[in-house]
Amino acid sequence: MKNLILIILPIVILGTMIYLINIGTLFTERGTPLPQLSFEKVEFIDDPRSVVIYVRNISQDKLTIAQVDINDRPSSSIIKPSPILNRLEGAEIKVYYPWISNVPYQIGITTSDGVRFTFDVDAATPKVMGEVDLLYYSLIGLYVGVIPVALGFTWLPFIKRLESKWYEFFLSLTIGLLAFLAISAILEAFQLTNEFSILNGNILIFTTVISTFLILMIFKVSRLANKNLIYLSYIIALGIGLHNMGEGLAIGAATAIGSLALSRFLIIGFTIHNTTEGFAIISPLSKARVRIIDLILLGLIAGVPTIIGAWIGTSINIPLASLIFLSIGAGAIFQVIYIVYVWLKNKGHDVISARSIIGFIVGMIIMYLTSLLVA
Repeated sequence: MKNLILIILPIVILGTMIYLINIGTLFTERGTPLPQLSFEKVEFIDDPRSVVIYVRNISQDKLTIAQVDINDRPSSSIIKPSPILNRLEGAEIKVYYPWISNVPYQIGITTSDGVRFTFDVDAATPKVMGEVDLLYYSLIGLYVGVIPVALGFTWLPFIKRLESKWYEFFLSLTIGLLAFLAISAILEAFQLTNEFSILNGNILIFTTVISTFLILMIFKVSRLANKNLIYLSYIIALGIGLHNMGEGLAIGAATAIGSLALSRFLIIGFTIHNTTEGFAIISPLSKARVRIIDLILLGLIAGVPTIIGAWIGTSINIPLASLIFLSIGAGAIFQVIYIVYVWLKNKGHDVISARSIIGFIVGMIIMYLTSLLVA
């Protein structure tokens, strides 16, 4: 009984303090915090011509939406369930507006405090539902995820002809490719946090990355990789697949709100940039017997999540989901880097030799140069 009281007492005291702070005027007399509003989704509906905006209150207190404007033009709106939003509560705002396709718009929302929040849409894109929509985003995922990985596999005959002394170089090059990919995923997640004002998004990114890495450590996937080289490739493919899921979510969400005008140049850039993913997957296989079915499965594991992510991103379009999957992908890739490092070390390779260091740097440079095509 005594121990139970000692456990409950601090909780009761803490709850009492929070209650007194909320009902008291000691802190509110010195100023109230400004409201914060997060834009989660913007849809352009074709018939009837309207704009649907999804927002969420991420401030400390409740807020009231007083006015909605498009390009500084106040517009009448229907707000569901209510213009008064409690903390973390969301709302759907529908505005009947004669928007024009491929034209940029700025959405503005003003609260009762007089604070105005804005969200810029690069190009209005009509929301399309059904089979046509699925086909469109399937093609995006195919070009961005599946085809590049398959193209990377064409380097397998070259990898198999390598002399043993170059093995360290190309596996270190793979580590460089993966390191750049993980850093890129984290930066993309930060960009989502800045664009959509995700609550404590920066902390969530690091929490998810570290947690993913440690959870994979619990499963001891490195032991599986040490048994067979093909398992090492499967683990690399899985890490890249998780990253591509997040990338697909981000692409689907961005195209759905017109923030990413996918031109032919951009698709070509993604294809070239992501081809390095296929090379990273097959790089451990120079000394392994590879079956066609293994190559097919490796390609599907790494590439198909891009399509699935694009589907989810355009239909649900929750930036928080994109952020979490990008962070999970980064954590998984860091785990893959650790596995490759441990594998090299256990096999007697010098992981800090000049050849290994140069390989790592070359891998980073290759990823940087190809990333310029999609900047």
